Amino acid sequence: MPFTPNAPQFLFENYTRNDKEWFRANKETYEKEVLVPMREMIEYLAPLMGRIDNRIVCSPKKVSRIYRDVRLIRDGMFFRKSIWFSLMRPKERFVSKPEFFFWISPDDLGWGCGYYNMPSPVVEKVRMYILNRDKAAVKAIDAYESQDSLVLDGAPYKRDRYPNEPVRYKNWLNRRNPVVLHSSDDPELFFGDKLCERVAADFEKIAPVYELFIKAEDAVAAEDSEKTR
Repeated sequence: MPFTPNAPQFLFENYTRNDKEWFRANKETYEKEVLVPMREMIEYLAPLMGRIDNRIVCSPKKVSRIYRDVRLIRDGMFFRKSIWFSLMRPKERFVSKPEFFFWISPDDLGWGCGYYNMPSPVVEKVRMYILNRDKAAVKAIDAYESQDSLVLDGAPYKRDRYPNEPVRYKNWLNRRNPVVLHSSDDPELFFGDKLCERVAADFEKIAPVYELFIKAEDAVAAEDSEKTR
């Protein structure tokens, strides 16, 4: 089922009230208006994820919890303002993995591909691939530049560290945590019945970016394994 205006409205009111009793009394609305559409989108994306990487886990359990981690509550806010899901391989060596993600909030929605926090060894490996014009790196950047829906983001350095590189490469090289994403506050997109198709189409377009990140991560893991033998 598509999202309705009740989804962002619920997230806003629940966050603003910050009242556990109110949430429990309105949990049915949360499940119907937020959880069901999120889980249905995961189900819709599952075949595509399997084609991109059959190790990606697509499960309804991938939807984030609305309650914040009690260990991180210092401001008295019990609930998250946004809800998201992240589709990735099972976590192994690195806490953070390359992922396809989607979120909604009272203000916007969005999706993309990247890391929550790319491990330093993986960052360096991705940069090496770009500098060496590895086929996976060129394919990923070509895929990004061939579309106009998602933008490149992710903590750029203040100083250009690669002044002699072409712009198409330095845009990636000069970021601590490169990620491609789309965000929107367009209600026609948010509440339209074509949202799942749009997200799937964008994920398919940027699959080479995911493949570059996975190649880098797998290479780092193989090197570490070799060192421990």
